[in-house]
Parts: sequence; structure tokens; C-alpha cells
Amino acid sequence: MYEIGRLRAMEKTVATARQRPHVKPMINEEGKFVCLTDGALLRATPEEAVRQGFIATLINEYDYPAKRIRREVPIYHGSKEITGADGRPVRADIVVYNTNVAAAKRDQGKITLVVECKKPDEKSGYAQLVSYIFSTNAPGGVWTNGTEGDSADTKFYRVDREQHSLVPVTEIPRADENWGAIGRRRKDELDRPHDIRRLFRLCNSKLYGRGMENYDYDITMDMVRILLAKIEDESSPGEYPQFYITQDEYESQEGRVAAAKRVRRLFGNFAERHREVFPKGEKIEVPDSAIVEAITVLQPWSLVASYSDADDWDIMGAAYEQYTHQNLKRQRGQFFTNRLIVSAMVRMIDPQVGEKILDPAGGSGGFVTAAFRHVRQKVLNTTAPVSPQRERQLDAAKNDVFLIEISPRLVKLAKTAMLLNGDGHAGMTHGDSLRPYKELDPWIISRASQGAPKVILTNPPFAGQGDARITDPEILANFETAQRELLSKSTGTPTKEILTQQSPELLFFERCLDWLAEGGRMGIVMPKAFLDTAQSLKARQMLFEKARLDAVVTLHKDSFQPDTGVRTCVIFLTKKTDDETWPDDEDYDIYMAASQKVGQTSEGEPIFVMSADGVTTDQLDQDLDEIVSDFHAFKRGSLKPSQFRYAIKRSEIDDRLNINPQFYSPHLNESIAKIREFDEIPGWEVSTIGQLEPGIAIFKGPRLKTENVIVKNVADGEHVVGYFTPSAMLQDKRDSAKLIDLTKASAKQKKDYEVVTVHEGDLLLTRSGSIGRLAYVSSVMDGQIVSDDMIRVRIQSPELRAYVAAFLLSENATLQMLINEYGSVQQHLEPNHVRDLLIPVPENWSAAEAMIDAGKAFIRTKEEADKAMNAVRQRGFDYGIDQMLNSQDQREVSK
Repeated sequence: MYEIGRLRAMEKTVATARQRPHVKPMINEEGKFVCLTDGALLRATPEEAVRQGFIATLINEYDYPAKRIRREVPIYHGSKEITGADGRPVRADIVVYNTNVAAAKRDQGKITLVVECKKPDEKSGYAQLVSYIFSTNAPGGVWTNGTEGDSADTKFYRVDREQHSLVPVTEIPRADENWGAIGRRRKDELDRPHDIRRLFRLCNSKLYGRGMENYDYDITMDMVRILLAKIEDESSPGEYPQFYITQDEYESQEGRVAAAKRVRRLFGNFAERHREVFPKGEKIEVPDSAIVEAITVLQPWSLVASYSDADDWDIMGAAYEQYTHQNLKRQRGQFFTNRLIVSAMVRMIDPQVGEKILDPAGGSGGFVTAAFRHVRQKVLNTTAPVSPQRERQLDAAKNDVFLIEISPRLVKLAKTAMLLNGDGHAGMTHGDSLRPYKELDPWIISRASQGAPKVILTNPPFAGQGDARITDPEILANFETAQRELLSKSTGTPTKEILTQQSPELLFFERCLDWLAEGGRMGIVMPKAFLDTAQSLKARQMLFEKARLDAVVTLHKDSFQPDTGVRTCVIFLTKKTDDETWPDDEDYDIYMAASQKVGQTSEGEPIFVMSADGVTTDQLDQDLDEIVSDFHAFKRGSLKPSQFRYAIKRSEIDDRLNINPQFYSPHLNESIAKIREFDEIPGWEVSTIGQLEPGIAIFKGPRLKTENVIVKNVADGEHVVGYFTPSAMLQDKRDSAKLIDLTKASAKQKKDYEVVTVHEGDLLLTRSGSIGRLAYVSSVMDGQIVSDDMIRVRIQSPELRAYVAAFLLSENATLQMLINEYGSVQQHLEPNHVRDLLIPVPENWSAAEAMIDAGKAFIRTKEEADKAMNAVRQRGFDYGIDQMLNSQDQREVSK
């Protein structure tokens, strides 16, 4: 109750926060900036981006009207315009005037401040700023090179005309202040920052700008500690803040030490109440000078809002998460769930007021903060303002959010995230969710024990992320997914054996399913391999035994890029209750979806929607919102099936429990339906490729070891052949192959090489990455070795081979192969998938003459192309050069 009371006090201190218009730099369809001051079109240079960004800051954060701001202003010294070293007139990047009239007249005697803008990473320009200020009556100015990057910085100065110098200051005045009035503001005078992301970036840049990156400091964690000190100050009693530094203090070493000491004390007060996360002795590590720089950035602003200001909290929390995620990725290689995916999962699970929400692998708190915001918005939408009901429900919402994270460092980030999202930080705890329940934090044991959470939202660690497999026998012994059944050799009775290791995501899935309350709902990110592989079968069996599968969503391959290439999906389920009888044969609908776009590239760069007239908008190009919308339509019974969003029946899932949406895709299955139509056509039947004729061989061969047999040149060995990857086989030149000397191979290697040696007429299919791409083995390539990453289709009959080649080049065959692809990191295809491809077969092959001719044309073209390429390489231009040079030599001799 103490924390709630402290936060209640905060509401009064920020109730008067002003609402300001929000502007941002604009780029038109021609790629030019539209100036925020006068609408002029300007080239989109890096320096212009910095200038337009700071103009937006002046308008948004300091309340200066655009009419008081001018750019490219000529500065006069007396009656003479200032020129540069080259004699050309110079212009001040930005000038802010005292009044609109002064700005219109460009009255040099009525300037509030001058701004010198430089492109990112540039450090020059201070001398120019000095000359501008001392040639005018400006009382101060700003130097900035933006907020992006570690070298970005913004510096404020006031003029000291007696010393003819500029003095660094903590901040510039707002539009309704003058330079002499800047001082220690009361808490109720602190404004809400409009661009919180800029504020965090600037604060981070200030820390790096003090050279902290060269020391053994964890800048991200110190940034978090400083933010907690700021929150502690705003939530404490008192009219005036302790998180401040006056100009006089800023200009003296003693004053800087005193200001930093106040901030250290504020963090110490917060840490004292949360020793379970901040052990005794933990403190802000960076020097006083760095703390002072952070104070100057944060002190004018209020980071805490009223409980009812949901939008403010959302912006603050989102900015914090973006900051910590970006910096943790850079410093520690840690990465987090894409915010678009988090938002979609929360909206699909739809947590309700009064439901306990848990993330047992919580990281820095992305799921719990999003779920908390979701519930809070429900309260604000359904209760009367300033009502006891609203207050009680908001209080309950904060106490119904729980997180467990094994990394103490991430728990600190999660606590801060919850505070910046509106509290609820008490539920952020340290622990290992795979250990026995009784070993968890007492807060969890008393409030979110086994069977208590009605909602679980999580993205557990995957085995694909380094050496992450669980090997602790004490943990493994408690999980069914870490055991396998064996038959006793002596008695023939089944026994269980504990595995020596298991993927953590399977253990987390089992734990979450067990932890969830009866009738509770779960959304969990899993590797895509969970949907259909034998390794995950036990977990899928548990799913259907204990729960209903509500939905499966496969995520876009770039969803977690550039951090990891693991292909992922999301499982949504509802746990059965004891009083419900859900027999295995009871049928129900399951929502299936496949995300095709996630608003970013594989490098993590955003992809924006382009309007009909070709102009890029600021809306991310993603389909998760549509997936959420269609899921709610599915629940209402009004889903309109589409290519990537549809429903299936539980009864459609076979004993293998394949729940991959791709396997049930109506679009992909149309290919099978089209083929099956041939069964109804007289003179035709449907078969599989593997059954077309006796002796058809479809295989991939063993994985090869080649290190000991590689040579550089053909002349370096007695029996040298090429070793080709799929990429090399698909090239026209096929010149990126390795060379192998078979005489250096061991007996085992020779046996393996014989299997993977290809022969004229073989059809080869890529089986990983871009699956199903077809290559043909010509007479030129006969006897070469191709890796097991290509599936061989060996057919003796030339006519049938041509027919199958034409089929494998068809979209129908590609779609059939896509149904069966699997894999977490890269998609794969197996020989049995190719053997089982459905293909129409005529009783009289003359009915398929056109298809056979098309296949023969493909084969003939490949044969001719390989021969021509070989001829060019053997006796082509290189040979011709030698011949011409020899002829020239002979002519010279004859002379």
C-alpha cells in the first residue's frame, strides 16, 4: 500500500502537464524535406535531417511557435554580412526570435537563441556558433549533431559578454521563459516530454559522450538506475524535486558533486525497498560527471503520469523498451520479442480485469507490460472517471501482473519498465521457472502459484540459441517431455528413462501448461519445428490431452532478425477443466494463420506501407493486425477464409498431430485437389512419383566429409572430380565447386562418395532454403559429386524422366512440396516428400505428349548449355588468346 500511496501522490504533481501539438520532420514523395517553419522543399541531407529534427524539438518540447523560428538566417556584424574563409556569406542554421514580428523582420536585435546544426558524427561548428551569437544580441545558443548514434550530442550555451565566451548551461528556456528565469522548477511545473524516444537517446548519448564507453561500466543498467532515481524523486513527497542541478552548481565542481550525490541517494532509497533485486552495495557506477549530464537532460520533464493517462504510459513504456532492447542487443547480444508480435499475442489472448497474468520467462518485461496496458485500457473504457470502481480495478490490475526471469539484470529492466508503464513492478521477480514451484519467489508462491494464472504469455528460450539445452538431471526428472518410454528387456513391461538433455522450450511448454489455471488461456512463442517434428510429439500429445488448441500462427521468417534466424510460431490454447469432459473425438474449430510480413527486413530495418500514389507512409507494412482481426471474427463465427487465414477441424489432425498451418492451407491443398480431379477423367489416374515405374530411385545420400580430400587444381591428384553444392549446380558456369581427389579418400568416404555421385539424366531438387528448385545432370556433369542438400530423382525411362521434369517445374509440384516443408531455422524437404508427390498418369502416354515434349526441351536446353559452356571454357576465348598470340609470334619470326 505504501507504493500505491506514493504513486497516488504523483498524480497530483503531473495533473497540470500541458498538451502540445506534435510535429515531426516530413519528407514528400520526391524524397525532400518539407521545412517545418515555412514549407520550403529542401534536399534530404544528413545535416538537414538534424536541423528539421531540432526544429521539431523546439516546437514540441519547448513550445516555440513555428512563426518564431527561421532557418538559413544571414548574420551581420555591424552593417556587413559575415562571410566564411572562402568569402561566401554564411547562414545560421536556426534562429529563434523573441516574437513573431521579430522573426518576420529577421530582427537581429531580438533573438532568443541561435542553433548550429551538424550532420551526425561531426564535431565542428563551435566557432561558428560563437561568431553568430557575438554578432547579435542573442543571450545563448545550441550546438547539435542530432540524437542518433553514440557520438550524437546536443550542447546548450549562454553568453558571457564580459569574458567574451560561451558558458555551458543545463538547458535552454521554453517559449514562455527567459534565460534569467531558468531555475529549479516545482514538481507540478514539470512537463511531460512529447518525444520520449529523443529524450532517452539524448541521455544515452550524453553518457557515451563522456567517454563512458571506454570504461568497464554497464551504461544501459546505469541509465536504468538513473531513471529509477528520477521516478523515486517524482513519487516522493515534497513540492520541489531533488533530481536537479542549478546553473550555479553546474558551473562548480562542488555543485556537480552535490547534484550527483542527490541522484545516488534517490536510487539508494529505491534500492533499499527492493533488495530482492538490487542487492546491498549496488549503486550508479558511472562518475559524477556522467550523472550530471543525465540530470541536465531529464530534470525539466516528468516521467510519471496519472493512472488514467494510458496513452502517456504507453508511449513512455514503449520508448523505454525500445531503448533497452537496442542497447542490450548491442552490448550483450540479448534480443527480445518483436513488439508487433507481443501486441498481437496480447490482443488475441485478451486478458480481462481480475485475471492473473504470468510470464515465466519474462526477459525485460515486454509481455507483462503490454498485458498490463491492455487491461488498464479496458478499465478506462468501462468505468467512470474519478470513480472508486475505476481506482479499485486499476489497483487490482497492477497486482495481477507477474514475471519470473532467471537474469537479475533483466528483472531490474522489467521493474523499471513496469514503473514507466504505470507500476506493477512488485510482481517482477527473480527465479528459475523450471525449478520446483516451492523454490520460487515468495511473492509468486503466495499470489501466482500453480493453478492460479488465468493468462500465460511468454517467449521461452530456445535450444537454437547457443548451448541452451537443459542437462540438469534434477530438472529433467520433473518433466514428462524429458523422458522416453522403453520396454524392459527382462520383463517386457514399459519403463521410463530420463534423457540426458532436452530443449528448454519443450520443458517451458510443459511447465506453462501445468502452471496455467483451469480454463486459463496461454499464448507461447515456439520454434516452428514444434508443429510437426517427432521430437516435439510428446509435447503436442500433452497439449491435446490437457487443453484445446485455439489457434496456431506461423510467424514471418524475419520476425526475430537480425538477431536469430530461427523460424517461429505462436500456439494459443485453453486449458481443460476437471468438470468438463472433452473426449478426444470431440470436434471443434482451430484458427490457422501464416504471417507474410512483419514490418521489417532481415536486417531489422522497418518496411513501411506505400500509398496508392507511390508515397511511403509511416505505417509499418505488417499483417499481424489482420491476423488478430480475423481471429476475433473466427471466435464470433464470422471468419471469411483466405489464403493465409482459415479454420480447420480437430478431426482433420491425424495421429502424428501435425498442426502446421501450411499443411492445411486451402491454397496449397488446391494443388492436390486439382491433381485428384484426374481420377475422375477417363484414361487417367493419380499416382505418386515414387510409384510411376519400378526402379525409380529418390534419395539424398549421406553427409560428406571432405577436408582431407580437397585439392586446388585438377593436376594435383590422380582422380579428381568436382564437389558441387546446390548453388553451384544452379549456376550456368558451375565454377564455384570444390575439387576432390578420390584417391585420398578412405574406404568409408569412397562408399559415401559413390552414393552421391550423379549421373547423366538425374534430376536434382534443392531440399533446404528455397526448396524444390530443379537442376538437370547433363553428360558434361556425369560422374561428379553433389552434396546431400539436393534430392536425387533417378528415372531410367527418358520419356518418363522428361514428363517428371516438366511436372517438377510446375507450380503444382512446388505447392505440394511447400505443404511438407519443415524446420526451425531453415525449411527442409525429405526424399519421402518427393516420393509422395501426387502426379497424374495417363493410360496412353500420347495424351501427355505436350508435357513430355516440354520436359525434353528443358533437358535438351540444359544439355546444350552445359556443352557450350564447357566448350567455351575448354577452347573458348582463353584458348583463342593463346592461339592469337602464337600466330603473332610466328609472324614476327617470319619477318
